[in-house]
Amino acid sequence: MSKQFRRRGVKDIRMMVPVVLRVACSLILWTLGGAAMALDAEPANEHRVVYTFALDRAQAENLQRWVNAGHDAWCRDAQSVAMASLRRIAEQYEEVEAASLPLQLEREENSEAVYTFHSLDGLKTYRITLRRYGWLLRTAGSFGRMVWVPDKVEIMTRNTWDE
Repeated sequence: MSKQFRRRGVKDIRMMVPVVLRVACSLILWTLGGAAMALDAEPANEHRVVYTFALDRAQAENLQRWVNAGHDAWCRDAQSVAMASLRRIAEQYEEVEAASLPLQLEREENSEAVYTFHSLDGLKTYRITLRRYGWLLRTAGSFGRMVWVPDKVEIMTRNTWDE
């Protein structure tokens, strides 16, 4: 009985070895093929530019005093400040009505807001970051009266519609 058991075990191993080798070779070829495809891939299809607004503390405090005096109350609205920042960066939107440029709120916290705007052709995306600085609180009087100050604008440009 032990001879039959040994012969059967050897026979099973002889049948399994080719199967295991086929599977191993397939995995190796798949791995090499994936690496070759990654090497042949085109470079990134997106170009990113970041504009950072220069912050002058004295100028920001003067703006806060100006708004406290009743002028340019729109500076307290994050979306309006984001729209004005977009118009400063992208000259093609200077003359466009604000209502026709839909900004999407990406994130808003107490002291930071991020808005996104996608161009009409879909090839450019603008991400506008605004801040409320704590040192303006003393000049503003209350947190709700603080002005939003543009911090940076990121412009992501795609070359084509292809992903």
